[in-house]
Amino acid sequence: MKKRTITIAVIVCLFATGGCSQQRGAASFDGIFEKLKKARGFSEVKRYYTGGTIDALDAAVGKGVISEVERLRILPLFNDKTTWEEVSKKVDGTRGVIRIRYTEHPVENMIGFDMDFRVVKEGGSWKIDLEDEIRRALSGRQRGSPADYIQRIKRRY
Repeated sequence: MKKRTITIAVIVCLFATGGCSQQRGAASFDGIFEKLKKARGFSEVKRYYTGGTIDALDAAVGKGVISEVERLRILPLFNDKTTWEEVSKKVDGTRGVIRIRYTEHPVENMIGFDMDFRVVKEGGSWKIDLEDEIRRALSGRQRGSPADYIQRIKRRY
């Protein structure tokens, strides 16, 4: 009887999760999006972005392109009103790309939208990398002013 109970438990686990050893989509890359959802304020949020991303934001503030308050608004929105599902992920050593699809979002047009996020393993944890986009905005190699480019980045999220 005990052997049968264990067998049934294993079968239930396999059907319920698609395999007990399968990593949950939302928990991949150290659950970075779940952690962002719980983070409050820029000081907590910045832990989940690469050092280069934060340096680029600080450079934008230093050049007067954005204010300190706007740093948080430029970053992708993850809060209590945001839900998503993992569509795909690719990992190559310490670099990866994860595609998520927003299933709930405060901005209605974002619902159903797929978004790719580059992630990098930095300091032992996975972090989102937006450094190139932000630096490109500051370099002047885009249409319009750096502030316009940053606003276009902001609308993507």
